[in-house]
Amino acid sequence: MKFGLIANVRKKLFWEKLPDILSWFADQKMPLFIDETIALAEKTVALPEIFPVIPRPEIGQKCDMILAIGGDGTILRTIQLIGKKETPVLGINAGGLGFLTEIPLEKFAGELREIARGHFRIEKRLMLKCNIAGVDKPMFALNEVVIDKGNSVRVIKIDVTVDGHLLNSFIADGLLISTPTGSTGYSLSAGGPIIVPSTNVLIITPICPHSLTNRPVIVPADAKIQTLTRTEAQHFVAAADGQDMQHLPTRTKIEIEKADFCANLVKPLGSSFFQLLHGKLNWGQDFRDKNRWSHNS
Repeated sequence: MKFGLIANVRKKLFWEKLPDILSWFADQKMPLFIDETIALAEKTVALPEIFPVIPRPEIGQKCDMILAIGGDGTILRTIQLIGKKETPVLGINAGGLGFLTEIPLEKFAGELREIARGHFRIEKRLMLKCNIAGVDKPMFALNEVVIDKGNSVRVIKIDVTVDGHLLNSFIADGLLISTPTGSTGYSLSAGGPIIVPSTNVLIITPICPHSLTNRPVIVPADAKIQTLTRTEAQHFVAAADGQDMQHLPTRTKIEIEKADFCANLVKPLGSSFFQLLHGKLNWGQDFRDKNRWSHNS
């Protein structure tokens, strides 16, 4: 199996562990292609010549699996890079909450050993495709497409239709169209529900709406969501996973739908989404004095 290595080079922990990672691959005699961004970073770690350094866009083509070391943003950037190639990505957490990068970097050796033996599973995650009127190239997102007021302090108005039927005219700071994967990201912060990643739905979540009756709405994954945004500012912003960003004039129409390809995330065999929620959100932990509850006696 050929591995590729992509990392957030701003993470101090990555540079501390990089010699161990390189030594592990050398000892295992396993091919490793290194993103040139790592080689170009101003750090003192020597990269062995046995590991080719290649441009980042080529990694998805040359590798059977990509190691993305950093936080969830690193995974999102990697998925954006891979696109329709659907190369499996293994997220390794170098700090932060990490819903997508659930393997701690400190434990990479044990997990990689099992994965190299074929002891893993692939989770196919729904992707979004976003077509913007007047923009030739569509945007793709694993987490969400956000429509945002941008630098303006004034709210924007977003008319939303689902399969041609008017849902609402949101007066808000913005709007999120999220996948189940993105339900634990920006959507969660905006009051959206947590959705099990295998669920075949999309989430429409207003950001700070000017009506308490405007709540998140869940629609089927095959729905076509159309928006028309009005702003009093020079432009508003549409972005995919915080990576691909467009500044757009008022009355620009946007259509969001399920993409015709998936993101393939590599998971250890013992991985569980519910276990992940317990670990990341501290569910099941009561920090109050439990001795006062009668059922503990």
